[in-house]
Amino acid sequence: MIDPEAQHQAIARLFELVRAGDVDSLEFSQLDSLVYGGLEQTYQVNDDDAHGHGRIVRTTAH
Repeated sequence: MIDPEAQHQAIARLFELVRAGDVDSLEFSQLDSLVYGGLEQTYQVNDDDAHGHGRIVRTTAH
């Protein structure tokens, strides 16, 4: 897991790349994986959706 400041910087840079349309770059792919990995750690992600609708994200927060 990365620290909150680095995570914020990664999300901000990812946003900049998307706004610039630079979504086919290695930097975008790496940042996308980093951010998605953080989301997977935060939330339970289930790839086995019984209804075939893609990923299901379940939160345990109340």
